[in-house]
Amino acid sequence: MTDFPALAQVDLPSPHTILFVAADARDIPADTIASVAERFLALGLTCVCVWGPDCERVHDLFDEVHVGDGSTEPTFTFMSTWHSDEPMEEALWYFLQCAFPLDSEIETTSYLAITVGRADWAATVEHALSNLPAFKTRMLHDDLELTGDA
Repeated sequence: MTDFPALAQVDLPSPHTILFVAADARDIPADTIASVAERFLALGLTCVCVWGPDCERVHDLFDEVHVGDGSTEPTFTFMSTWHSDEPMEEALWYFLQCAFPLDSEIETTSYLAITVGRADWAATVEHALSNLPAFKTRMLHDDLELTGDA
């Protein structure tokens, strides 16, 4: 994606989608983020993992949209995470290995990764997702080296 407002044109692959968004949200107005969150939640987004500068605010806005004004109870459990203090590949790892719908009746889930405005981020995501076994092996190996278990 070239910019955050363009996300409003993205269709989710299916209801019960888990979304990874890498974006620099520092200059994105809150109402733009909220508008994207409203659309995705209406389409069935069950989880969003956000990474990049100001990702905590994006996370908070998705949560606020999900909860609404408090006049009605949300109809499904929504999970959002932010990953401001870790490399993108670790956030991607979380997205692929740990993000899942919290409602037990959901049996089918789609995963969608989107990067906004940065070709180098898009290349990192594409490289990881194009060969998941190699990405998994590398991430597990790196984790073992960090813990001293290698």
